[in-house]
Amino acid sequence: MVLKDSCNECRKLEHLSIVAEKNDIEGPISTLFNCVFIPHQAAPEVNLEDISLKTRFLGKVLDAPLVILGMTGGAPGTEKINEALARVAQEFRIAMGVGSQRAAIENTSVSHTFSIVREVAKDVPVIANIGAAEVLKYGLQVIEKTIDMIDADAVAIHLNLAQEAVQPEGIPRFKGIFDAISNIAQNISVPVIIKEVGNGLSYEVVKKFYELGIKYFDVGGAGGTNWVIVEKYRALQQGDSIKKLIAEHLTEWGIPTAASIVEARNVSDELVIIGSGGIRTALDALKALRLGADLVGMARPMLLAYRSGILREYVSSFIKALSIAFMLSGAKSIDELRSKPVIIVGTLNEWIRSRKLRVP
Repeated sequence: MVLKDSCNECRKLEHLSIVAEKNDIEGPISTLFNCVFIPHQAAPEVNLEDISLKTRFLGKVLDAPLVILGMTGGAPGTEKINEALARVAQEFRIAMGVGSQRAAIENTSVSHTFSIVREVAKDVPVIANIGAAEVLKYGLQVIEKTIDMIDADAVAIHLNLAQEAVQPEGIPRFKGIFDAISNIAQNISVPVIIKEVGNGLSYEVVKKFYELGIKYFDVGGAGGTNWVIVEKYRALQQGDSIKKLIAEHLTEWGIPTAASIVEARNVSDELVIIGSGGIRTALDALKALRLGADLVGMARPMLLAYRSGILREYVSSFIKALSIAFMLSGAKSIDELRSKPVIIVGTLNEWIRSRKLRVP
């Protein structure tokens, strides 16, 4: 018997549970950061105290190029997670997004699970979040509500077509999305961020949105949390054997994160790119920044750190390790890092050559 669960709150909680408790929901595609090497500088003319990770994002100065990606809100209890994430965002002066605000659009009683973020993270960038399916369904009005709900500095519109296609209650219909997003971008007061959720952004898609005037992109490449696998587990829970089998056919679909960063950067140097999808170490972050990302984003590692009671320590250690990695590369800043040598081998090198891309 197939039980189609359309409860937004239930889905939010199921997603959190699966992402936090299952060990096989990442990959199986590699991020391809293992194909990237930045030569070690054994005697750099750079001390640790010389390093500055500061960067400007959405009109505000961050102390590190890090975004806590949107992952939750919209169900009872999720406000506790968002509050904790917002506290570390404010303390370490990094950016933060919220999870999809669809639930609060359809049920205003859960709005506080999102608005708590701005109450705590008062002066760092906060990013609203809504799906392409909701953009097509509701249009401009829903975008304005998501922004106002958290006094957002930008709104991320997530393109999760693969997830929608395998989700038991998904709506895999994105036809018309370019026109819809173009209309939104021209009629709201904050930037639109085009965001993938684990299958990556291609040169072609980024170029088309850029031609519509959009300059912010979160690549969400393959190699991190795989939402096709997450939805496979939900299909199993609901007894939907067809969706479960469909998901198994599609688990290896996507653009590796390292490749997606290069694809996006080749569109224009003026883009603001968040490198995300399987960023798990400071070295991943260093490589993402060298390949052309302006910032890096993480979600699942933050959730796991929160559940382990070490969220603050995790963020602190990540930023400190990134500073050390900069020192070991001989770079004092993000701008300097981009001029440092990089060696790209294997599959990523073949990808770049095949696609006739350039590495910054």
